[in-house]
Amino acid sequence: MLDPIVISSRIRLARNFHDLPFPNKLSDLESATSVSKAIFAILGDDFEFRRLKHMDANSCLMLLEDHTISKELIDNKDISGYAMSPDGHITVMINEEDHLRLQCILKEFDLNKCYQKLCEIDDKILDKVDMAYSKELGFLTSCPTNVGTGMRASVMLFLPALSFNGVMKQLIETLSQNGLVVRGLFGEDSACEGYFYQISNRYTLGLSEQEIIDLVTKNVSKIIEMEEKSRKTLKQVNKNVILDMCYRAYGVLTNSYMMPLDEAIMQLSKLRFGVVLGLVKFKNPKIIDELYTTIQPAHLMDYYSLDLSPLEQSIFRAKYLSENLENKLIKGV
Repeated sequence: MLDPIVISSRIRLARNFHDLPFPNKLSDLESATSVSKAIFAILGDDFEFRRLKHMDANSCLMLLEDHTISKELIDNKDISGYAMSPDGHITVMINEEDHLRLQCILKEFDLNKCYQKLCEIDDKILDKVDMAYSKELGFLTSCPTNVGTGMRASVMLFLPALSFNGVMKQLIETLSQNGLVVRGLFGEDSACEGYFYQISNRYTLGLSEQEIIDLVTKNVSKIIEMEEKSRKTLKQVNKNVILDMCYRAYGVLTNSYMMPLDEAIMQLSKLRFGVVLGLVKFKNPKIIDELYTTIQPAHLMDYYSLDLSPLEQSIFRAKYLSENLENKLIKGV
């Protein structure tokens, strides 16, 4: 089944070697390579290692679309790489904006669990490498907003009911006043498309790791309660409107010749809303969540083994959606 509200939880830690310039100042390739070698020696065979300069552009973009790596890591392709745990939950990005960006992503609402899993790796690294650290400030990072714990704790939420009710603008302002920031499906600088909202801490300085986790968890828990209450009301008052929206979305997704990415995400989210409300039934509902990733440009080009222009992507996206969604909606529920 689809998780009705929480999509994922993530903890990310920024770390820098104390005796090296930040990656954007690393002109010496040998110094950049030394970071990779050090992490390889520490994590060894337990992790899969890849250097981005040995990968083609589309493979790198697929990792970005999977939320495995960041755009900044791709921008530093000549010196960057990553290490991934066997289960795929933990990624160590090397020579991104900082020397190290450690992240753990779990498809559940449990930031403490993410942090505990990531601490095992962080402690291994800290035991072997001296990091840039100040007794007064904490961990030193390339971006001043990460100085302190170097931690970002975030939860990705699916909030269609609060979006329908028009309260998201005020909610985002309230969260900002509480020291939180709201981003979209692909993190920083991305729009909140398809009712997806990423809630994370704004500050890392002056708070402990546990205080940051507690802050995000407390606020996200309140948002979940608000969304659940709004969904209950919408289901009672606007059931027919939502049903009509879902059927129309399904019709568009399965009967279009061209499908821009932003429209596809919105139509999928309308369909997803009906499914999680229990108003419509769907064969293999998990495919809806999978499609958010597989309709992205790099994934489409990999699937069809073609180099597609934006117009061609739109055409092939419509084809792909129709092939994967046709006859999946169970009508008459």
